[in-house]
Amino acid sequence: MARVAEVIRAQAQDETLIKSRRRQIFLAACRVLARKSFHEASVKELALEAGVAAGSIYLYLDSKDEIIPLIVESMVAELVELLPAIRARTVGDPRRELIEVMRAILDVIDKYREAFNVLHHEARYLQRRPQYRNAMKKIAGDYLGAVAEIIERGKQMGEIRFEDSHSAVHAIHMLCAGWATGTNYLKNTDKETYWREIAAIVEGRFFAPAKSLGASAGR
Repeated sequence: MARVAEVIRAQAQDETLIKSRRRQIFLAACRVLARKSFHEASVKELALEAGVAAGSIYLYLDSKDEIIPLIVESMVAELVELLPAIRARTVGDPRRELIEVMRAILDVIDKYREAFNVLHHEARYLQRRPQYRNAMKKIAGDYLGAVAEIIERGKQMGEIRFEDSHSAVHAIHMLCAGWATGTNYLKNTDKETYWREIAAIVEGRFFAPAKSLGASAGR
């Protein structure tokens, strides 16, 4: 019995170490990708930046391509950790919850902006490869599913209106992703300004109040 307990503890420690090392490699990859493109970066450089031996990095990644799923996994995990606190703060109001989740998405994207841009360009390529397809689909599903759950709940409560949830979720994601993908166009725009504009679109403040038909007819 004691031997079984030792094995369980060893496995838990191994899993903790693996998780810690993968986080370490993810952060190192973000720093490297802030300096150069994904295709210019080498595994040796990633290992050096992470402070691990070039050979031992393959204990945590099968290839350099696995950096892309690692970026998705790490960013989504960071977002998911924030969701319970957001749900508690917004006390069942799906509109407030959606806005706060969008803000959290934007903050996570901003934190790893260069890595997100790499992800944006490379993810479609990896999704076509059988060995990555299911993993990428699962991670993306966790992220998009969190947004879908909020708007579906809002629809049932009569607080949010849409016809196709997939279209609505994708549109919400693209509004948040635009902060990273529009880097050149937004070079003179700060994050808070960008946030105010996309929040206005979602909250319905983008359009001025419609003029009444009578006022229009009287002109």
